[in-house]
Amino acid sequence: MTITYPAGLVRLSALAVVGVLLAACQTRPEIRTQAAAQVDLAGYHTYGFMPKPGTDAEGYHTITTQSIERAVGREMEACGYGLAGPGQEPDLLVNFSVKTHDRVEGQPAAGAGYGWGWGRYGWGWGFGDYYNDIRTVTDGSLTVDVVDREHNQAVWSGTALGRLTKKVLDNPGPAIDQAVADIFARYPKKLVAAAH
Repeated sequence: MTITYPAGLVRLSALAVVGVLLAACQTRPEIRTQAAAQVDLAGYHTYGFMPKPGTDAEGYHTITTQSIERAVGREMEACGYGLAGPGQEPDLLVNFSVKTHDRVEGQPAAGAGYGWGWGRYGWGWGFGDYYNDIRTVTDGSLTVDVVDREHNQAVWSGTALGRLTKKVLDNPGPAIDQAVADIFARYPKKLVAAAH
């Protein structure tokens, strides 16, 4: 016995599967990195943080700044760099910034409607799509810049881009840790660790 399904149901099922797969892909941020040409990252040994990173408020370190510094510190040490001590000039300075952007997004609804009716010009059939689901979403980015202190030039930069959910906005610490780890997963750690 063969079961046949209406073509509309098959298309609707396929759209649902694609939607689930796309949603699964967006659970991790998109990572972009850049490295300065002909810079030997293994030649550096110590790091420190910019005195006023892009996430600071006037006159004090924000909680966001503190969370990012802890996460970046773990990653820099995993790369083989040591934190410069008091009074010591670091080889590298780390700066970071966070940006958010709200935007309105439409979500097409699956399916269409049809029907017949009688009106001023006679009777007939009508067809139409379902309306979109409109909502505001927040996109965010975290950029980490690694700067050669002596020459005051960026030698490496990494950015995590992604959608910020209510859960992330309510408790950003775990998301910051994950984003920084994802960014530094692209840092050439093997070259640095081998040289140290």
